[in-house]
Amino acid sequence: MRLEITSFADAGNHENERLVIKAQSDLDIGDYLVLYSATSRKGGPVSGRKSAYWFPDGLIEAGDLIVVYTKAGTTSTKELSSGRTAHFYYWGLDKPLWGDANKTAVILRVSDWTYKTPD
Repeated sequence: MRLEITSFADAGNHENERLVIKAQSDLDIGDYLVLYSATSRKGGPVSGRKSAYWFPDGLIEAGDLIVVYTKAGTTSTKELSSGRTAHFYYWGLDKPLWGDANKTAVILRVSDWTYKTPD
């Protein structure tokens, strides 16, 4: 995987809750999405209904941080002292996601998809 989840910061605190991800290589973040999932007894994600955040298109460099806040906000970036960039995204939800140990984040690379809207 070209992305690594590094932490769930301030889990359960809606105002500050965020998922922190590190890019392992250069990529287009628009090829990825995060799923919110319940966990099985063994600690892995389970099938069933999911809430998803699909990143907008944008180039990310190896070593950059991707920060996904649960709350609403405006996408932005910040240069870090390390020479890398932090990219901030906002899921736009009105309650926290990650405050429960029985929840997990799953990152998927979406390489092939189709869609149709109802007529």
